[in-house]
Amino acid sequence: MTRPKTILITGASGFLGTWLSRMAAKAGHRIFGIDLRAPLQPQIWAGFATTSLDSVDLDALLENNKIDAVCHLAGGASVAASVKDPYGDFSSLLPGTARLASFLKKSQPQARLFLFSSAAVYGNPEILPITEETPIMPISPYGIHKATAETLLAHYARVFEVGITIFRIFSVYGPELRKQLIWDVSQKALLAEEEGKREITLFGTGKESRDFMYVKDVCQAVLKVISKSNPEGVEVYNLASGVESSINEVAELLIKNLGVEVQIKFDGEVPKGDPANWKADISKLKSLGFTPEYNLDKGLHQVATWAKSIY
Repeated sequence: MTRPKTILITGASGFLGTWLSRMAAKAGHRIFGIDLRAPLQPQIWAGFATTSLDSVDLDALLENNKIDAVCHLAGGASVAASVKDPYGDFSSLLPGTARLASFLKKSQPQARLFLFSSAAVYGNPEILPITEETPIMPISPYGIHKATAETLLAHYARVFEVGITIFRIFSVYGPELRKQLIWDVSQKALLAEEEGKREITLFGTGKESRDFMYVKDVCQAVLKVISKSNPEGVEVYNLASGVESSINEVAELLIKNLGVEVQIKFDGEVPKGDPANWKADISKLKSLGFTPEYNLDKGLHQVATWAKSIY
C-alpha cells in the first residue's frame, strides 16, 4: 500500500473537486482546499481557504506543511460560457495557474502539479480513438485556454523544474452534476412525465458522440496516478472510459433508467464550440493497472436514482 499523500485541491467545492476530496479523504490522504464556496464536508479538510486562487495566502493555508500534490481544478467549466465571455474564462484559469506553479517552485519544490485539463483541447480530431499524441486543435475559448495552461506549465516544467501531470478529461458525469447533457435530459424527462407530455427536445442531431466516464472512476484514476512514482518533467493522461457513445444512445439509456416514457427529438442545432465525435485511447491509463468500474448503464442508473430523489 502506498503512503498517504498531502494534497492541495483548487476548485475544491465544485462537482469534481467535491467528489475527489471525499474519495481522497476516505483513502487516507490529508487534504487542503481552496474555493470561493465553503466545502460541504468541512470536517474532512486539514485546512480550507474560502477565497479566490488569486488572493489566497498559500503559506498561511498550508501552515508549513509539505505537500505532495496539487490538484488544480479551479477555472471555468463551460464551453458555452467561454463562448459568451472568452476573457472571463481566460481570467478564471491562466493567472491562478501561473501563480500556483510559481509558488511550488519557490515554496514547495517537492510537490507535483496535476492540471485538470480537458479533451476540449483536441477539438474535432480527424482520427479516433484520440491518443495523448493527437494534435492539439481546440475549437472553443474553453479549449484554447486549457491548451494554453498546458503549454504554460510545460514551459514552467522545463525552466523551473516543476513536476507537471496533465489530465485531459473527457465527459465526466455523476450524481450532483447540475448541468450539461445528462442533467438536462433528466430534468426535461421528469418534467414531461409530470405534465403528461410524451416528447422532449434536445440540442444537436443525436449523432454526436462522447466518451463518458463516471465521476468515481475519474477520481480513482486520479488517485492512482498520484500514488505512483512520478517522473520529472511533464506527463499526460487521457481520463475516459475508452467507449464511444452517441448522444441519442445516452439520452435513451438515461430515460430507461429514469423509468419514464418519453420520446426524444433533436433540433439539429449543434452549439458553437461543440465537437462532433470523441473516443479516447486509454492505454496509458490502463498500463497503471486502472480499469473503469462503471459502464454507462451502471453509471446512469446512479444518476437516475439521484435525479429522481431531488426532483
